[in-house]
Amino acid sequence: MIKIVGLLMTGFWLFMLYDCIRNEPKQRLWLWILILVNFPGAIAYFFTRWISRSNVPLLNYLSYWKSSHKLWTAATQPRSIGKVNIGDFGRFYQAETTSKQDLKNTDDNLQTLWNAAVIDIQNQEFTSAQQYLQTILKIDPDYQYGDASLIYGETLFALQEFAAAKQHLENHIQHWSHPQAYITLAKILYRQGDVETARNYLETIIVKVKESSYYHYKRKQVISKAEKLLKTIKR
Repeated sequence: MIKIVGLLMTGFWLFMLYDCIRNEPKQRLWLWILILVNFPGAIAYFFTRWISRSNVPLLNYLSYWKSSHKLWTAATQPRSIGKVNIGDFGRFYQAETTSKQDLKNTDDNLQTLWNAAVIDIQNQEFTSAQQYLQTILKIDPDYQYGDASLIYGETLFALQEFAAAKQHLENHIQHWSHPQAYITLAKILYRQGDVETARNYLETIIVKVKESSYYHYKRKQVISKAEKLLKTIKR
């Protein structure tokens, strides 16, 4: 029994180490932690880094439940909205007024800006969302592990500012490996007639995702999306 537990712990540590090497932006710091602290370091990495990037349904459900509970609390306590980590805005319209009122007094609060941006995107108010995201990126270009940068590029695409979206996303993929950035870039390049580069981006992300430690369901979803687009972009 002790041997089995030991093997499981070693396997978990190796998986976290592999994920860190493949996907972690702050790789050097976390490699030292994983190597020096071993299994406790792997647990710390799992909860602070891996979960934030994963798409495991159970973990997403727990995060969703926790966020919804906090958001309803924030609706009755307007000043706390800037501290809330909101996961799904679509069902919680009471947060909209709260977050935008709070923004007037805390325009440097990243979480408040993020909340407002996501609400606007849910409401398809992309111009307003663009302004919030620009402010966030000026303060912290890596906010939400690059999600703010990705969504800013997607917002530019939604506003049909294709040249700006292309420039931003090309810079984005130098620092982050979000599959959606590659897919959106391929769409832009296809519109511009650069079929070869569009296909290269799609082929690149398909290979990257297949080799990554993405959760199996999410990996299949991304690959399917990229392959469908690849079929429509013919040489």
